[in-house]
Amino acid sequence: MGENKNIKELDAFVKKYINEIEEETPSVDFTANIMDAILNEEQSSIYKATPLISKKVWVVLASLLAISMLLVSKGTSLSWLKIPKMRIDYLSNIQIPNLFENITVSNLMLSACFFFTVMVFVQIYYLKNHFTRKFNS
Repeated sequence: MGENKNIKELDAFVKKYINEIEEETPSVDFTANIMDAILNEEQSSIYKATPLISKKVWVVLASLLAISMLLVSKGTSLSWLKIPKMRIDYLSNIQIPNLFENITVSNLMLSACFFFTVMVFVQIYYLKNHFTRKFNS
């Protein structure tokens, strides 16, 4: 019973205090000010995505791929590519089993691998642009 008395006193005090508080009205451009503050904060804290693989690395990978395709292809002339002579006599002492001796790769297979590799890079480029535009908007 004593608890109910305290609750009633507290309730009366809160009602009296609320009636004494003046009613505040926001300024005319209150919403516009809040939205400007939110936009400024969002623009200042926008995450700038950096690529995982830089452009220099992509160029190096593409050049390595092109060089490996040229060197692997058999039956084509590489007269424009001058490779310096190197002494590798010491390598003849190393015993390596000929695991890939009977494997031959046709020109059609090399072309298909090159084409699919290029298409993967094109897809990566377009998907990156798509998600970057989606993230920025």
